[in-house]
Amino acid sequence: MFETVKVHGEEIEQLKKDREYLLKGQNALFEWKKEMEKWRLESDANYHDLKTTILTENKETRSFFQSIMDKQWDLIKSTTGMQQELRKADLDMQQEQRKADIEIKKVDTEIKRDNWAKAWDFMKTLFAAGGILYLIFEAFILK
Repeated sequence: MFETVKVHGEEIEQLKKDREYLLKGQNALFEWKKEMEKWRLESDANYHDLKTTILTENKETRSFFQSIMDKQWDLIKSTTGMQQELRKADLDMQQEQRKADIEIKKVDTEIKRDNWAKAWDFMKTLFAAGGILYLIFEAFILK
């Protein structure tokens, strides 16, 4: 009888140790998750800053070239007198500019969608396949 109680006491102690080990692993996993979320937020902020910079530079470049084109067109208008053709050209430039703006918005949307798809695929790979859970489970079973 005393031997059974002693064995049960040892088993209880072992279970307590195993529980502490599992809690440490769980805490480590939570810390890793926090770090990954922090990294994702920093990546999103960096992406936003980069996108803003690129779009600003693109607009500045377009406005610079647009001003040069306007000066050239003014020179052409004053020397050749092609008023109707210039109106048509102005409309075409506005349409091209609208097309370029739409294209920029499409690319921006695609980049955002691709980034979220990559993040989602990463999370699915990490958790859906059970990789981390399997490693934790295997570590405890084999000990």
